[in-house]
Amino acid sequence: MMSLTHAAIALSGTSLILGTAEPLPLGLAVLGSQIPDIDTTTSTVGKICYPVSSWIEDRFPHRSITHSLLATAGITAVSLGVNYFWLHGSIKAAIALPLGHLLSCFSDTFTKQGVQLFYPNPAWAISVSNPRRRLKTGGAGELWVLGIAIALLTLGIHLANGGGITQKVSQNLGLRDGIVRVYNENASTNKVYARITGYWTSDRTSADGKYLILGNEGKEFVVTDGKGVYKTGKQIITSKVTTTVGEAARTEIKNLTFNDEDAIPALEQLQQAYPGADIYLNGELTVDFPEDVRIPIEPNQMATAVLSGSRIKFSYCGLDRAIAFLKEQYAVGTIEIKVVQPRYHST
Repeated sequence: MMSLTHAAIALSGTSLILGTAEPLPLGLAVLGSQIPDIDTTTSTVGKICYPVSSWIEDRFPHRSITHSLLATAGITAVSLGVNYFWLHGSIKAAIALPLGHLLSCFSDTFTKQGVQLFYPNPAWAISVSNPRRRLKTGGAGELWVLGIAIALLTLGIHLANGGGITQKVSQNLGLRDGIVRVYNENASTNKVYARITGYWTSDRTSADGKYLILGNEGKEFVVTDGKGVYKTGKQIITSKVTTTVGEAARTEIKNLTFNDEDAIPALEQLQQAYPGADIYLNGELTVDFPEDVRIPIEPNQMATAVLSGSRIKFSYCGLDRAIAFLKEQYAVGTIEIKVVQPRYHST
C-alpha cells in the first residue's frame, strides 16, 4: 500500500480505538504506520532513513521482520518504557505508536503479496483467498480504501470530540458508569450538565430538565437548577440521565477551619475573594447557640444543612444560605469549600 493509505488507516483506527483527536497520539500513529516499510530503500520512510533501510534490505526480505507481530511487540515495549521512565506522558500516546504499526501490518495482509505477520515463521499472511480480490498498490481498490479511511477518520474525530464511542453509547443508553466517568474526567475543567428525564418524589410531577452537576455519590448525582439543590434517587427519580460537557470552568476545593470564632467574617471574606462564583459547603461545624439556628425545609430540595444537637452538617450548602444560618454563631470544626467559577445561571 501507499504510505498515504497506511497513514490514513492508522489515523482513523487510532482515533476510533483510543477515542482521541489529540495531535500527539495521532502523529505517533502515523509514524508507527510508516515503520514497516523501512525494510526497503524505495519507500518514503526508506529514503529518509536510508542507512537503516539499506541495512535491513540487505538482510531481510521485504514485508518480513518489520511487518511482523514481533516488531509490534518490540515497538510496544520501547514506547511504554520511554513513556514510563522518561516522558511520563499520556498512555494513549504510548499506545498509538505500536497501534499505528499493527494497523499498517494488518492492512498489508489485504494486498497481493501479503506479509510475514508471524515472523520468524516464513508463512505469508493473506486475508483474501481470491488473488483477484487482493489490493494492488496504487490501484482502484486501494483508492477506495483510502477514501473509506478518511471518512472513518472524520467520524473518529467527531466521536472523540464528544468523548469517544464509549461515551456516546453510555449517553444514548443512559448507562450510569459511563456518565459518572464523563463527570469525573471533566468536572475540574468544565461544567458538566445532566439532562434528566424523571419526576419529583414529593408530588410525582415532571422533573425533566437540564441541571448542573455539583457532585456524585456512587452512581447518583447532586444537581442544581440555580434555584435549589437536589439528589437523584432521592428528590428526583430518574428514568434516564445523559450528560453534556459545557463551558470551561475552574473548580477549587479548599478547607476552612474554625477555632471557636465568629463564622460570618470568614465566610464573607470567602465571598469577597471569589466574586461571581458558586460556593458550596460540605462538612460539619459545632456552634455555641444551636437554639438560635433556624434551617427552613425547602420543598423538593435535599437537606443541604441539618442541625443535630449543637452540630450543623452541611452537604452542598450554598454559601448565602450558610451565612444566614450561622449569624451570631461561634463555630468549631473544618468544612470543605467547593468554588465553581463562573456562577451557574439556569436556562
